[in-house]
Amino acid sequence: MASSPRLHIGDSNGSDSPVRDLKRNLLHCWSKLPQDLMHMVFERLGFADFERAKSVCSSWLSASRQSKPSNKIPWMVLFPKDNNYGLLFNPEEKDKFYKTQDLGNDFSKSFCVATYRSWLLMLDPQYMDYRQAKTEDPLYNLYILNILTRERIYLPTLESEFGLTAPIFWMDEKTKDYLVMGMFNEEDAVSFKKGDTSWKQIPQLALSGIDECFNMVYKDHKLYCLNYYKLKIFDFSGEIPVQVFKISVRGCIRRLSGLRIRMPGNFPLNRKKNNVVVTLSGDVLIVTSTRPSMSKIWNFEIYKMDSSKGNKWEEIISLGDEVILLDLGITVYAKEINGGIKRNSIYFNGRDFGDKYDENDILIFSLDAKKVEQPHQFVCSSVPCSNARWFLPSFKRE
Repeated sequence: MASSPRLHIGDSNGSDSPVRDLKRNLLHCWSKLPQDLMHMVFERLGFADFERAKSVCSSWLSASRQSKPSNKIPWMVLFPKDNNYGLLFNPEEKDKFYKTQDLGNDFSKSFCVATYRSWLLMLDPQYMDYRQAKTEDPLYNLYILNILTRERIYLPTLESEFGLTAPIFWMDEKTKDYLVMGMFNEEDAVSFKKGDTSWKQIPQLALSGIDECFNMVYKDHKLYCLNYYKLKIFDFSGEIPVQVFKISVRGCIRRLSGLRIRMPGNFPLNRKKNNVVVTLSGDVLIVTSTRPSMSKIWNFEIYKMDSSKGNKWEEIISLGDEVILLDLGITVYAKEINGGIKRNSIYFNGRDFGDKYDENDILIFSLDAKKVEQPHQFVCSSVPCSNARWFLPSFKRE
């Protein structure tokens, strides 16, 4: 194969030595940048650009070891069926997966129920057969796993008729303090934190009447609990949780009719979910989503609590440059993210609606187009997976 033509810039004698000298000088200049300046550059790079920058020269490789990639962009973790590894997808890099190392034989049998940064809250179902366990209620084994470093934290077995619903957890990356929480037997909340020896009920939440709580978000040491009637906020910054706010949600949450008409194939007539979301600025949103059974048409409504109008709920039609990650109950900026993440959209897990009619796990609802889209055709079609979730990776210094 013929080589591509090359354009030479040289002296009058045809020599290209000035070009070589220029390249040599430029390389010398870039490799001699001050360490603090290179550190500032590396801290602003995403994962893909960070990896590329490490290969520039030996001094850049050395500087990278004192830095870590920026983690502003959410990644997707996919769980291949019957395998003990995960697949990581960075929306900045199309048509490419990162395969994790061996995560243990129980990983292929476990199910991810929540994420926080690079940590996954995993449910091991091997204890769920209560007939073999010879106990009145099923037993649930949970553990926390860092998908990047393979660090594990085992939690005590939980004995419950309903398991742990509306689970949330939080992790301090530096101290490794953590908090796992969820609803226990549909009425009480239980928690487990670093230093505990067993699951503990949270009486302050029980006294506040959070029964039927179906969605919780934990952010900045505050717990947001949502049921069909009220949204309650608890401050967890002290030794004892304290309720600091409550508001009625009847204006934006409507229960489906009590008449449960079912379609052929045991499909209910409608699927409906309600989620609480806390934005980057601390605003509280309620996102209601409805989908008729046997249909690919989704409808989302977003309500914002407006303190300037007496804490009333107002419907909003745009998120601006933010994106809702419904699994995490938070928003992230999309304006400065190149590729993959679409502004003014809602990212959600289709399987959370309780049916398998739609084979896609991760979906996007565009508030501009008013329709559901597949985030990445390559991801959705190339690997059969049992589950998929968004997470915000936190990279350690090398």
